[in-house]
Amino acid sequence: MDPCRLNDVAFDVASSAGWYSAVAGLLAGFAFVAVLLPLDHDSDPEGERETGHAVVVFISAFFSLLVLSLTYAILAGRTGGGTADGVAAHEQMVNGAAFGLSVLLLLFGLRAVLGAYGKNRHVFDSARSLVLVVTSLLGPAVLLALQFSNALDVERYRAGAEGGVTCDTMGMPAGVWLNLAITALALIAVFGLALARRRLPTWETAPELIAKTVLGLTIAFVGWSSIVVPLL
Repeated sequence: MDPCRLNDVAFDVASSAGWYSAVAGLLAGFAFVAVLLPLDHDSDPEGERETGHAVVVFISAFFSLLVLSLTYAILAGRTGGGTADGVAAHEQMVNGAAFGLSVLLLLFGLRAVLGAYGKNRHVFDSARSLVLVVTSLLGPAVLLALQFSNALDVERYRAGAEGGVTCDTMGMPAGVWLNLAITALALIAVFGLALARRRLPTWETAPELIAKTVLGLTIAFVGWSSIVVPLL
């Protein structure tokens, strides 16, 4: 097998997972506090709809981040080496997607709350525009970049495993270039959606649907990485 440049980018998944667990728990606390914000708030009917959507978004983000905090804490204990490294790298990649989407949910809910404060809502117009850019463009771009980085750890394990893949293109396995192509296409799709956002249809219940979908994906990812992957 040809020398693999991935051997020079070794990464300690277990050590990183411990910090992710702490950050996820901290963000879950922020989400829980945000749920309580509308309790003593008076707003017009339009603002009440925005606030109702925000509450669902924050509750979904809270449960998602709480589950991820526990999952990352378990991942931090995968220090056995060998096959355990491959399981840890895969679990890191799957959890990373759920973690990134949950963080975007927090920003999504924040934008809804900023638009629900009655007479003062116009004060937050600039902030809401900034949150929209971060949530729909910059945040997804960062998430895709981090997911590509996580994919490198999976490919590194595959290249280092017995009978692993061949690193024949610029010292990298074919899987790296495939993941890079997928990341590039996803980035193009994100920027394309951002440019065409005014032409896309909108639904009043879209925030709640998105929030519940992210929570469902988190539960599915955790079930996959905790039950299915260790048995494969």
